[in-house]
Amino acid sequence: MHRKILTTLLILPLVPSVGRAAEPTIVSVYECRKCEAPPKIDGRLDDATWKELPAMEDFFQYWKATPQPPPLRTAARLCYDNAGLYMGVTLFEERVGKIKATIKNRDNPLTWTDDCIEVMIDPHNKAESYMKFVTNPLEARYEEKMTNGNLDSSWNVEGWKVAVSKASDAWFIEFFAPWGDLGVTPQDGDVWSFDLVRYGYSTGSFRGVSWSLGGSGAAPKSFGYLYFGRVMPLDQQKLNKLEQAIIPTKGQLFRVLLPRLVFTHTATGEWEKRPMADWVRDACDSASTSATDAAEAVVAVTDAKEKNRLESELDKRKSRLSHLLADAKGPALGDAGGFWLREDVLKLKKELDELRWEALVMGLVAAQ
Repeated sequence: MHRKILTTLLILPLVPSVGRAAEPTIVSVYECRKCEAPPKIDGRLDDATWKELPAMEDFFQYWKATPQPPPLRTAARLCYDNAGLYMGVTLFEERVGKIKATIKNRDNPLTWTDDCIEVMIDPHNKAESYMKFVTNPLEARYEEKMTNGNLDSSWNVEGWKVAVSKASDAWFIEFFAPWGDLGVTPQDGDVWSFDLVRYGYSTGSFRGVSWSLGGSGAAPKSFGYLYFGRVMPLDQQKLNKLEQAIIPTKGQLFRVLLPRLVFTHTATGEWEKRPMADWVRDACDSASTSATDAAEAVVAVTDAKEKNRLESELDKRKSRLSHLLADAKGPALGDAGGFWLREDVLKLKKELDELRWEALVMGLVAAQ
């Protein structure tokens, strides 16, 4: 399952990963466009403005350092004008009648214990200060502010608005924050740290998703980014803007994934451009080599029962690899699906390597 992304970008700082060569973690970037006609904050999301904007829909399981599929499907769209920042969120839900909605009063710090969203904004990209806005299905409002690492839950601003509506398979939030509440007005080309988190309780247990991998109020260094204005096409000036925002918290080494392209920012400050198809197919080639090596190791196993078991496991993995290799030749490489496809291939490569080592150990034991 490789989900489509339009103009949402993914940025990947290089960090170590257990069990395979160093793999990047994801930080998302969204093209926040200026709107000519601001949407009406009524919770309906039927304004023409929303239909013209790219979708922010690539979310991850909350509180995970490595990419895990989101347990809740969520889509958001953002835009801005001279007055402030607008956001419309579709919270897909199979059990709309069971979403948790108990908090009604203003400034209740337990608002997060309902089905809700948290919106976190850091205009300065330093991960030391940010503003958080929380709301639920009853349009309760709670906000807090971190300044120099110190969280202030008594912080209040009154200009921001929310409105909620429901359908049979989703509920909707419209959000507006005036620049006066945020204390800063962005210019075209500015980049701000940002994250959108959703909590859900309709199943009776907690489920959470975060737009930026690992992002939360406790992890502002993992926030993603809003690029104000048109980020596409990505030229050198825009790359410089992203550098200035990303490097202070993510370091020099990171990657920007674009439709069909991968831009890597090196430790020496240079950008390397590469077709995404090549980047993904390198992983496919590596996994294919692992499959061949595993097959050779299994052939050498002398215990018939163990050999049959390993051959069965190998056949299953080779079948999965065949499907992934077919996907690598398809349209998934045209967007962020290429990243998810590569993740699946690398996970399978790890399984093949582990199977090979299991077979080799059996061979060593049998030789004693």
